[in-house]
Amino acid sequence: MVQLDHSILQSVLKPARYTGGEWNAVRKDWASAECKFALALPDVYEVGMSNLGLAILYEILNRRPNIAAERVYAPWIDMEEQMRAKGIPLFSLESRHPVADFDFLGFSLQYEMIYSNVLNMLDLAGIPLYACDRGEDMPFIVGGGPCVYNVEPIADFFDFFLIGEGEEAVPEFCDALIAWKKEGSPGGRQGFLTRLLEIDGIYVPSFYEPVYDAAGNFSEMRPLHPAARPIIYKRVVRDMDKVLSVEHPIVPYMDIVHNRMMLELFRGCSRGCRFCQAGIAYRPARERTEERLRQMANGLAESTGYDEMSLTSLSSADYSCLGRLVDDLMEDYAEEKLSFSLPSLRIDSFSIDLAHKMQAVRKSGLTFAPEAGTQRMRDVINKGVTEENLLEACGAAFRHGWKQVKLYFMMGLPTETDEDIIGIAQLAKKVVDLYTEIRGKRGCKVTVSVSCFVPKPYTPFQWFGQLPIEEFQRRQQLLKEHITDRSITFHYHDARLSVIEGVFARGDRRLAPALYEAWRNGAKFDGWSDLFDDRRYFSAFKTCGVDWEYFSRRTRTIGEPLPWAHTSPGVLERFLKAEWQKALTASLTVDCRRTHCTGCGICPTLGVDIIDYEKSERERALDTGTAAEENSALLPHEIGLKNPPVQRSLTVYRGMITKGEELRYVSHLDYANLFVRACKRAGLPMAYSEGFNPHMKVAFASALSLGAASDAEYVDFEMTEPLPTSEVMARLREHLPHGAQIVRLRIMEGKHRALMADVDEARYRIVVPYMGAAEPVRESVLRYNAAESAVWHRVTPKKSRAIETKDYSKTPVSFQMENGRLIFWMNIIVTPAGSVKPIEILSVMARDFALPIDPREAYVTRTGLFADGKALIDR
Repeated sequence: MVQLDHSILQSVLKPARYTGGEWNAVRKDWASAECKFALALPDVYEVGMSNLGLAILYEILNRRPNIAAERVYAPWIDMEEQMRAKGIPLFSLESRHPVADFDFLGFSLQYEMIYSNVLNMLDLAGIPLYACDRGEDMPFIVGGGPCVYNVEPIADFFDFFLIGEGEEAVPEFCDALIAWKKEGSPGGRQGFLTRLLEIDGIYVPSFYEPVYDAAGNFSEMRPLHPAARPIIYKRVVRDMDKVLSVEHPIVPYMDIVHNRMMLELFRGCSRGCRFCQAGIAYRPARERTEERLRQMANGLAESTGYDEMSLTSLSSADYSCLGRLVDDLMEDYAEEKLSFSLPSLRIDSFSIDLAHKMQAVRKSGLTFAPEAGTQRMRDVINKGVTEENLLEACGAAFRHGWKQVKLYFMMGLPTETDEDIIGIAQLAKKVVDLYTEIRGKRGCKVTVSVSCFVPKPYTPFQWFGQLPIEEFQRRQQLLKEHITDRSITFHYHDARLSVIEGVFARGDRRLAPALYEAWRNGAKFDGWSDLFDDRRYFSAFKTCGVDWEYFSRRTRTIGEPLPWAHTSPGVLERFLKAEWQKALTASLTVDCRRTHCTGCGICPTLGVDIIDYEKSERERALDTGTAAEENSALLPHEIGLKNPPVQRSLTVYRGMITKGEELRYVSHLDYANLFVRACKRAGLPMAYSEGFNPHMKVAFASALSLGAASDAEYVDFEMTEPLPTSEVMARLREHLPHGAQIVRLRIMEGKHRALMADVDEARYRIVVPYMGAAEPVRESVLRYNAAESAVWHRVTPKKSRAIETKDYSKTPVSFQMENGRLIFWMNIIVTPAGSVKPIEILSVMARDFALPIDPREAYVTRTGLFADGKALIDR
């Protein structure tokens, strides 16, 4: 079990990334687990924790009593430096066991530019990077996620891959491992990998050999084992209602990319955008019933305390029962101020009434994805929307108060011309002008975000050669020159990054040495623009003799062997060929979900059917007559106001709570959010602010520094019902996480000052390991206390500030020695303009007054907050 020194966590950015213990995290007995699975996303905690697929697998596996699933993410640069310097191996968050001790290490491969992080994490774990170098005591490295439809560039680093959806397949190969181990692990690693060949959807690269012709072109993938299948088809969940999902997601102690509940409405998309790999990979569309979704939503709301729920899918607005589902969910959670959002809005299925209804609690901008600037290009990619659709949607939004719109486009698509690029600028200008026309004034903000097209396997554009970097950059500059309205903000992706992505997207096994060399050159976190350096890759390509343009820029011949054809989502090549030819003539293909089969071949190949409730929705609408029409006729400002809120008198509570060791590395803002979510989980009748973006009426006293604990934090909160303090405390104790204990609670009578305005003194206890003599410490403390000035320069990312620490010392610093440690006491003045941190006083004492300690080793605990000498709870 890995031990993390306090000094390490004190020295890194966002230490809560590495401490674990979050609400709903599952900690199992390590020794009793028959299968130990480390679920990894090769990016930082904030990104990994936002991945719904891993959250689903985490819950499914941990519902099994004999399986322990734990999480691991890529440590940020600063933490990696500390780990390598101190010999700390990559470890899991739940038990802090080294990742090398697990049975499986499973990576979710979201896109190609995180491959370098996979290698870096394996190296940090002490696991040989190449699968052929791993010993019998090493975990099996498994890959899954969107990238599995061409894993050849990284095949040499993995023991096996899961192709497709994992809810049913992952428990199957866990059971296979448990059985294999009980039998004495016959055949060693190869014996287990051979067993995996019996499981649908499993690809074991070591049982296949790529063959190249004399010219160096890929010829075929030759199976090396009689049980190795020539084509491994994806696993697919046939009934989304029956499969287990996530209803108790981990609630992090810090902010993450998608810090909200995620309710997956359905899986799959049949719109048929020709650039979109996900549209093919997740077919067919399979909806959940509204009843099942409401059941799932209830579980999510009760177990998390979040105030926002995202209704997720590839095209969420296409869910058959969406209107009624939103109505029912908003009615279910009207008292809890729960807001709902759709992550993606199609222009042709956009409903302003629905959008207004969903944002009745919290309002934000709208996002649409026209993808191309001209109708010809939208037809080439089979987007199926028109300029009129976009302007109608934006016009409806502008008439009802929206003023911010984000538009997503691609450049570098097949057959694209300069006219199509300029069309992006013209379309954005039309949106701005439309706002001015409707509102009679300027004030609209349009954000244009343009990505560089990367051809992906199993799309009609898989044969198309990607543009060179210079041409992408020329087109970006062309577009920039044609965006002249200051209301339009232009963002574009790094063309160099997209081209490297394109190399690996359509590459083969010959790229593995180049990836390894790029990693050795320092490649990691390549998806982060401030860390990506394309020179690492181009140098690696040159060193390894790889012609990267062969993989990226070459337009391939339809019918030539493709190195990814053996890991298939089930689509027929003739369908992709037909779609490519239709793209060249800008011909459209209908949506098969609600029209007729378009012949992609996935349903019959995989034996799975579309599940869509559109027909039953129509029948229900006929049965209910005009009820739906009457509801949609409501003016947006009337939605949700049929029963105006009852004005109630509010009761103010003041609580004293702890911030224990488990929460020492949680920031003040995140600690406040932690309390808010506990109140929601506890079902307390909390009061909220009025207007847009209402917030729970909760206020904390003086912020506590990151890395400090507290015996006495204070919070004031308001409730609409005067519950007994004993009941409130009992409810909170059940839902506050470890380290946050409510100690006292009282009802505030009459007028009282706000906590932040009332506090004027903070008292601290600081403990530092120390084995030296007492005299140097005593001398340093005496000199500091006697000094007239002791200035510390506080440096933050935004500014540097000189702080006279003596101005904030209410009483002299005191100390005592006890059992190999120093204990300091500080009473610090708190002012409306701020204060000084105990660690800053300790640091200036070490720097200027020869205090013989390392301030980074100091454990700071706030023992109390006071006003006029009285504890705030007694005010």
